[in-house]
Amino acid sequence: MAEQIFHLNERKELEPMSEEPFELEDTLQELVAAHPGLLSGEQMNPDNPRRFILIGREQGIADIIGGSNRWSLDHLLIDQDAVPTLVEAKRQSSSEIRRQIVGQMMDYAAHATQTWNVGDIREAFESRADDPDAELAVLLQEEPDIEKFWHDVETNLRAARLRLLFVADGIPDELTRVVEFLNKQMPDIEVLAVEIKQFKGDSGSTLVPRVIGRTAATAQQERNASGQRIRRRLTREQFLAQFEDVNAAHAAQRLMDVTEQQGGIVFFGDSGISLRYRTPAVRSPISVAWIYPTAGRGSWMNTRDFTFGMVDWGIYDAPAELTGICEKWFSQFGLDLFADDISIEGLRTWAISHQAAAANIDLLCDRLDRVLRELSELQPEES
Repeated sequence: MAEQIFHLNERKELEPMSEEPFELEDTLQELVAAHPGLLSGEQMNPDNPRRFILIGREQGIADIIGGSNRWSLDHLLIDQDAVPTLVEAKRQSSSEIRRQIVGQMMDYAAHATQTWNVGDIREAFESRADDPDAELAVLLQEEPDIEKFWHDVETNLRAARLRLLFVADGIPDELTRVVEFLNKQMPDIEVLAVEIKQFKGDSGSTLVPRVIGRTAATAQQERNASGQRIRRRLTREQFLAQFEDVNAAHAAQRLMDVTEQQGGIVFFGDSGISLRYRTPAVRSPISVAWIYPTAGRGSWMNTRDFTFGMVDWGIYDAPAELTGICEKWFSQFGLDLFADDISIEGLRTWAISHQAAAANIDLLCDRLDRVLRELSELQPEES
């Protein structure tokens, strides 16, 4: 049975407004694109309401790195914490809203984290926005550190820290149960449904959003008593203290020192660090090493222990000089008996155990110093 709400007009009369489904799916999608506030970020997180910027509609997703787009996501948004938010918007009457949409979203999320290029995402946003810097300032509610923001987007994307939103003018019970189940089982991915009901009357239309799937258990996992996220990045002291082998900790410290001496970036994640360098040749900082304090364990893209390597720039339209540095950096480890090739599609890397890294730290520091110097000499991309 259709719901009804009442509008109190200027004459103090109650004007009935009746629920009406959206006639066209595109109408609902246009509303979400034009007014991301309809997603009701305050219901998603009452203590720290979510705000969003729109990257674009019909965001393409490839099934292999460097491949052509196979799927098209209805909306890609990003919140103030640089969390990519994937949105699929359907009418309640659509047959896809019950089961098919869940499988589609899982496909999109799995492949987006592997194939999306943050530089392309940034370019899409800057091409769409009339004033990208001003829009980011509104999102962040402060003077934006633009490079840091996009750096954080890349970090969240590669770590698969995402938000998945199913949007419709009516959310069926079956989808609600699936959303609540997924939200409990995937701590790094927030899965929610947003029901946006449309009511019409003589004075116009009213839209009423409701967020579904934010269970009490999920809220408890995400936040502590002060309303902050429990997951935090390591500090330098915490990172080094987690090493059981003091020699491995010293090796990690020396590699961090080399990186910082060359003007590089030591980026602290929640389980380890990456060593990066920002070069004018490409928009995003380039990671050349990943270090994890727990022996035998790693995180992003199969990396573990002490991992050295680089994104396979040869499959992207990258400057030839960068591709050459990538190949040289990777090939240096080819004859090392202590290094294991753990490359996967799109990433060329070698893993070295804590013990081996400590034993060969002079060699590793020398190699790291050289590759950072080479990256510093790269020239900007030609426009």
